[in-house]
Amino acid sequence: MTSSFSPTVAEIDLEAFRYNVENFSQLASNSLLMAVIKTDAYGHGAVPIGKEAIKAGADRLGVTSVEEGISLRENGVEVPIHLLSAVFSEQAADVVKHDLTASVSTSKLAESLSKEALTLGKKIPVHLKIDTGLHRFGITPAESISFCRDTYGLSGLEWEGIYTHFSSADEGNWETTERQFDLFLKTVMDLKRDGFEFPIRHAGASTIAIERNDMHLDMIRPGAALFGYQPEARQKELVTLKPVLRLKSRLLSVREFPPNTPVGYGGNYVTDRNQRLAVVPIGHGDGYQRSLSNKGEMLVNGKRAKIAGTISLDQTIIDVTDIPDVREGDEVVIIGRQGDDAITAREVAGWMDSIVDEVLASLMGRVRRIYH
Repeated sequence: MTSSFSPTVAEIDLEAFRYNVENFSQLASNSLLMAVIKTDAYGHGAVPIGKEAIKAGADRLGVTSVEEGISLRENGVEVPIHLLSAVFSEQAADVVKHDLTASVSTSKLAESLSKEALTLGKKIPVHLKIDTGLHRFGITPAESISFCRDTYGLSGLEWEGIYTHFSSADEGNWETTERQFDLFLKTVMDLKRDGFEFPIRHAGASTIAIERNDMHLDMIRPGAALFGYQPEARQKELVTLKPVLRLKSRLLSVREFPPNTPVGYGGNYVTDRNQRLAVVPIGHGDGYQRSLSNKGEMLVNGKRAKIAGTISLDQTIIDVTDIPDVREGDEVVIIGRQGDDAITAREVAGWMDSIVDEVLASLMGRVRRIYH
């Protein structure tokens, strides 16, 4: 049976995803669970993954952009959806219209949300973001009381939560993380003494959820770990997770080249013997990063084939010389298991000198997702 679609597809294992969500629910059984599915669920598809997260027990969803939140609402998602990044005040109308939970750290945004909520006759939940050291966005602890005196009483706003995000938890820098956590708790207490209360306190993403139950507070926010990868290898003994994505394609061609043949753009790969090289229809236009040129590997017939030359926009060349019986049309696994071997997203990240998040979230929309 032939198909007009590209053979490069990402298979998404929903059962594995549910398993991971349920494991995090057990890790923090006394706290709410926000499933962070930003950046199109780290390349896995926000709408199907969001719905699956809720079925598996997630109480809320976390995204980055207003557009992501609107898409989830338009596809029938009804649980609270948090915007975990700063938004512009001119986006307030859409935030209120679609009942999204905004992160607030400027008076301008708070006032805009209040105005839109009053216009639509709504009261919308918002969470105050405290900057304890990441220095990306948020108000400083020193500003918090004066900020709340100016904004806490604005009509139409329900100050449901308060939160922070740590700068060095994944790296296991507990001295810095504990200092930031203590600063956050002190800020919460200072605000409470001044009459400003926030029912939901949260500070912990995947690493905190796995390693530090003393920092779970009222809600945890796992993200990339939901897709099968602990943020750091040291956590493998603490929680079992299953990779959710398998990225595969098929060989477009298989050709033989004599020694001293330059291959690919720039000719920076030169055959050192008679070699069989194959073309895989995936490139940096699909999110398979150019930095993997001459470094990465793929699986063909259960064996590893090294990338030969520079990855182009749409194709990658691999060396299949030492793999027997390779033919045009054979399956190629880029991430995932084939036979007795497997290439993980963490391994790909190592070749790129990057992190799992980039490997997964870089996958472009033209790579079809197939859900099992």
